[in-house]
Amino acid sequence: KGMARPWTAKPKRETIAGSGPPSLLELCTDAIAQHLHTIPFVGEVLPHHILKEVLDRRKNQNMTDTDVPLLLSTTFEVVPPTQVDYLSFKNCHKVTSDGIKVVFDNCPALTSLDLSFCELIGDDALKGLSQRCPGLRELDLTGCRLVTDEGCKHLGILKHLAGLRLELCNKVTDMGVQAVVRGTGPSLRELNVGDVRQMTNISVQIIADHCTNLTSLSIAGNMQATDMDVADVCKKCLGMQSLNLRACRRLTDGCLKPISAMLRGQHRRGIPALRALDLGGCGRLTDDALCNMLPLCSSLTLLDLRGCRNLTQRSRDLVDKYCPHMSELTFPKLDPPTQ
Repeated sequence: KGMARPWTAKPKRETIAGSGPPSLLELCTDAIAQHLHTIPFVGEVLPHHILKEVLDRRKNQNMTDTDVPLLLSTTFEVVPPTQVDYLSFKNCHKVTSDGIKVVFDNCPALTSLDLSFCELIGDDALKGLSQRCPGLRELDLTGCRLVTDEGCKHLGILKHLAGLRLELCNKVTDMGVQAVVRGTGPSLRELNVGDVRQMTNISVQIIADHCTNLTSLSIAGNMQATDMDVADVCKKCLGMQSLNLRACRRLTDGCLKPISAMLRGQHRRGIPALRALDLGGCGRLTDDALCNMLPLCSSLTLLDLRGCRNLTQRSRDLVDKYCPHMSELTFPKLDPPTQ
């Protein structure tokens, strides 16, 4: 594959004590990078290797629409447009829907695109993306607060979409989520709809019905999700390997039973079992219920239980006993034992 990642900003260079002052070339490229949006025709004047250095030093937060063609031109010097399959515009706060369209027009082979926290990119951009890049497989829209249900409808025609992040897209409602999953459901493997505040538990049920091939799901912060909704997901998405239920505050011990049943079925079938489970903030869970589930959790490598204040040292000890592969455990602070 032709992988091009020109938008990932490099760390700011630091002068090591004793290594001498920065060179004149470094000072000049830093100055140009800082004021790139004010310099006309810079792409026509600077040699390619200098322009690439300038773009590497420019922070994504300062990118504007006028920078995008320059970035593409330096990318195409290395990788032909028909082979560019990955691009990241993460944190490009000043790039708009109009500015990003040049990417879709010139990179029809895109399969993975990161637009996370591009706060000026909305539905018009998603319309162009769906029309120009039909082979897209991964899309990160985390924090794209202008995206609405209309944009999600455009995503529903991407039949190869396997990974989608809509976290913090607070203008998206049940209508938008359902438009995506009804259109792309069979192909979706990873879906993050965490903190989509206008999404209700009805969408969780639709996700379970249409996205049976999911291996990763986040509904973190869904204040309406119930134990029955978790049961639907666990019953129909048997390949689940990562489940994020953080701050789903209506959940009780009843949600652990279907998770246990799913784990039991995964072990029995010999298929990859759940590796990551986030129950942080689910304060209604009890020690007994968790202890009953833990003997089935040998596959877990990540378990988050922060804020589950009813847990005791007993469940902490059982994590050590039954989860030999655990590499990331977040457990609530326990009261010291009484004398």
